[in-house]
Amino acid sequence: MWGARLALLVVMQQFREAEVEMEAFGELVNPDLFYQYHTHNYPDKTGSMVPFSMRLLHAQLPVLTGNHQLSLDRLCQLQHTCHQVLSEVRRGYLPFVTEPLTPEDQQVAETLWMERLTRVKFCLANTLVAMQDYLLAVEVYEGLLEELPGLRSQLLSVMGRLHLTLGDLPSAQTLFSLAEDRDEKEEGEEERMVRTHINQGLVNVFLCHWQLAKDSFESALQLEPTNTTLKNNIAVCTFYQGYLKECIRELEGVVRWSPPSSLQPALLTNLTATYDLESSSAHSKKLSFLPLLGQHVGEGFPLSSLGLR
Repeated sequence: MWGARLALLVVMQQFREAEVEMEAFGELVNPDLFYQYHTHNYPDKTGSMVPFSMRLLHAQLPVLTGNHQLSLDRLCQLQHTCHQVLSEVRRGYLPFVTEPLTPEDQQVAETLWMERLTRVKFCLANTLVAMQDYLLAVEVYEGLLEELPGLRSQLLSVMGRLHLTLGDLPSAQTLFSLAEDRDEKEEGEEERMVRTHINQGLVNVFLCHWQLAKDSFESALQLEPTNTTLKNNIAVCTFYQGYLKECIRELEGVVRWSPPSSLQPALLTNLTATYDLESSSAHSKKLSFLPLLGQHVGEGFPLSSLGLR
């Protein structure tokens, strides 16, 4: 029940409240969090009472409140725990259980803990990206390539985009080409084309070829007409082509199109920045979004994206 409550607080973007309530559980190793402490209620059970989902939330929560290093430390510890449990499972045992596993149970347990380890690695990569440690993030994704052949094309695209962020265009183009090759074998034509258009658009953004980038994003948008990120990218290209008012119209249309999905911090940051360039009434225009945010988003929404001073 506590795990569900904390998860709901995060969904509502009440990160500080979730962090305060999570502090009562420490590092999830307190004696009263083990079945052995409650022998009167669980005479035949051993091990931790904390579900894995709550452990993962415990590791991810600090990054949501700005403490990236603590989140990274906890995720690394959780990854180590997953490796330890997998080692025991492959020997035919589970932690805190003396009887050996049956072959069927061993297979189920190994599959479960491999899936958990994969989830931890994805969280680890996301945390490294948030810390702007892109090289280490790429290393984590490279490890996932071998474990998840069905997601190879998606992972290659992500790695290519990280190389673009690092300024390494040749490596990014090589990875994008590999991603296209894999897409043809593993995915439907539409999904392959969307990813290809996006990758081409990002390469053109890197090269400051704004019209070519805009054309690529518009081609992808035709296949995914509800993709808010693509609409934002198109508006950014419009801005860099020198069409400020058209960019504002496009961004305003996206923001008011389908809240709350369209109320994204990055998109609002771009829109309010263009207001500052357009006129002296920027402040009042920014304030006009407060009722919309109050109606559709949680308390944890970063108001800094409105650029209010």
